[in-house]
Amino acid sequence: MSMKLVPSIILIGMLLSACASEGSVDKNAKHVALQIAQLNFDPNMRPLTADNTKRAAIFLQQFYDLGRKDHSDGLDKPLAQERVRQFENAEIFSSGSQGNRFAGQQYEAEQPKEQAALLLKSATATYWDGYNGKP
Repeated sequence: MSMKLVPSIILIGMLLSACASEGSVDKNAKHVALQIAQLNFDPNMRPLTADNTKRAAIFLQQFYDLGRKDHSDGLDKPLAQERVRQFENAEIFSSGSQGNRFAGQQYEAEQPKEQAALLLKSATATYWDGYNGKP
């Protein structure tokens, strides 16, 4: 193989990996991170969306895994819907538990109810993606 061909192959590989479709968790994490960023009014205190996306992906992965587990365990749709309704009562989705991290410090969320609702909606969608086998 000629040395002129190697950089072209590397470039093509990088481009193809960038075009790969995102999984459910990554897609939902990016979406909720962007929505939470829009809730923050002060541009000087707005956390990086990339950091929030990573944190959201870690958070949402547990819901995706739970959905997959419930489906593989044979949990039928009505029971799965009951589990999703239980998410609404979880402490993590309460407005009092919402906050933002900026420069290594934890701050209260500017709009905690809205942020909690966004996280609940995203966790629910990610659960159903896992339950329905969506990659």
